[in-house]
Amino acid sequence: MIAALLPAAILGTGAWGAWHLTWTETERDLIRAADVNADYVRRNVESLARVAARIADAVARDQPSAPIPGMPPDRIRDLLREQPLVRAVLVDRSDGRPSLHVDTRLPPGAAAEPADGGIAQALADAPPGRVVLGRAYRAGDVVLLAMGLRSQLGGPAVVIVLDATEIGDALSRHTDSPTDSVALIRSDGQILARQPPFLDPPPALGPQRPLMQMIAAGQDSGTLMGATPRDEHPVAVAFSRVPGFADLVIAVGRRNDEIEERWRQVMVPLMLVGLPAVFALMGLALVVRRQQDALEATLGGLEQRVAERTDSLREGEERLRLAVEAGQLGTWETELNSGLSTRSPRATEILGFPPDNATTPVDDWGARIHPADRARVLELWGRVVAGQSTVYRAEYRYLRAEGVWRWLESSGTVVRRDPATGRPLRLAGTIQDITERHDAEERRDLLTQEVNHRARNTLAIVQAILRLTQAGTPAEFARLVEGRIAALARAQSLLAAERWTGVPLATLIADEIAPFGGIAPGAPPGGGRFRLDGPAFRIRADAVQALGMVFHELATNAAKYGALSVPDGTVSVAWAMDEEDALLRMRWSETGGPPPGFPTRRGVGSRVIEATVTGQLGGRVERRWPEEGLICDIAVPLGRVRAGPG
Repeated sequence: MIAALLPAAILGTGAWGAWHLTWTETERDLIRAADVNADYVRRNVESLARVAARIADAVARDQPSAPIPGMPPDRIRDLLREQPLVRAVLVDRSDGRPSLHVDTRLPPGAAAEPADGGIAQALADAPPGRVVLGRAYRAGDVVLLAMGLRSQLGGPAVVIVLDATEIGDALSRHTDSPTDSVALIRSDGQILARQPPFLDPPPALGPQRPLMQMIAAGQDSGTLMGATPRDEHPVAVAFSRVPGFADLVIAVGRRNDEIEERWRQVMVPLMLVGLPAVFALMGLALVVRRQQDALEATLGGLEQRVAERTDSLREGEERLRLAVEAGQLGTWETELNSGLSTRSPRATEILGFPPDNATTPVDDWGARIHPADRARVLELWGRVVAGQSTVYRAEYRYLRAEGVWRWLESSGTVVRRDPATGRPLRLAGTIQDITERHDAEERRDLLTQEVNHRARNTLAIVQAILRLTQAGTPAEFARLVEGRIAALARAQSLLAAERWTGVPLATLIADEIAPFGGIAPGAPPGGGRFRLDGPAFRIRADAVQALGMVFHELATNAAKYGALSVPDGTVSVAWAMDEEDALLRMRWSETGGPPPGFPTRRGVGSRVIEATVTGQLGGRVERRWPEEGLICDIAVPLGRVRAGPG
């Protein structure tokens, strides 16, 4: 019975361990997604707040005789061009003059998105300079979210209308599973944005919910078991308060049935191995029991006691042998008077000797130690032989009989001494092949050096960006530098998410064009302002930042002068692998924009693209300006950009 219960207990322990591992990975994924999304919301809210403050300051400075408040609508659209979540801007003067409504997605003169969700009352209750967010509200067939700022007491109020559905889509891109849910929640329980999206704004979360209780208690982050507001389905939740905006919280959830499914996937191979082992051990236990009964019935008295003691000794030796074999250890003994070493089969195998050559002179072992290690190892051995030390332990390189160097770890101690003089007569110990461990330590050190190298490269790229960027005003210079640094940051985030093994090319392009509109959510293949077409291709880690910067510069140029500068313009990005010429060929094509003309000078963006493609990637760039729009062909060697199979 005990023999049957033991494997069952081991199997149960394995199942518990698999569940613990699955839950730990789930918590790690959810916490990481909550933290990344909280930082994403912080950066976007701060960016929008800066834009709102600039508009409010411009409105406060303009003359009372001005027909409309503040800066012109076109200027406001330019400020928000790189803010894909913004649908409209509303400016409300406090002196009775007409308000200004600007819809960033419609042509001038079209009806602006309304501002609702209690934003007016929120602005009235908030002190000047504080960013406030209203409730999500429905306007036509879209769900919107209003963000407001009043820069000074009695001054103008600027309200920025955001698309709540697109906010939810943006948050979902930072989760580890496509089925994970993510929500932006106000500290009073109002759900501002969510993925999966909602058709109508849901009611506020009640204070009795565990999540709201933890938020009300002042916790900045944490994990809990909760239930989805829509169907009360059990879900694991991690939340993180948005830094700098204490009333905003990101919550990421994963349904229990998905967690259980992952656990079942881990359990399948364990059950396939564990259940047959349980039945085999049960059968073995029955056989052993029958043999024991027969032996007890046959033997008695002294013979029985001797047999039991012999069995006990044999079992102890067997356990020792199994323990040594499980640790991949070999054993040895050396008679110092004869100078001969006798080794176990495993020790003989580690040293590369034939099985029938288990006893050899100890000097043969010393002669095969690497010259760089020999003096050190033999000195340690000599100290034990001379009685100056009782323990010997050393790591060294050893030349096996077939001519291969291996890293070994050997340790031993004195097991017999001369009774009269105390001089060591016999040493015994173990030997282990540690080549794989030693190689792993070298790979770890190499990885550390690689991380330092990439950090220095990133700093060098930042210095080059600062040196090459030119602008007419400090504000324009800051905007250009921020855009390029953001492109580097996006590439860095992708690399970190992929554990520095490379990044899919389609993911890299989609992430870099996201600030310019990206691919329309839910659009069919080819929908939206961008169209991506190409086979699966993974970019190696040291080329990700360079290609990310190239596509950022192309998108920035298109937003200023090309297809993205008009509402109906589109951009197509295609790529293919030319195995014959060992090249990755990429084409950026613009259509629907203003008629292009041959440039009269090389801008900073062109210099950045050419320097990156030719200098860093060893490729070439060719640009043409047909009537339809810019076409940029890029070819880089596959060996410089293609990630390995790992």
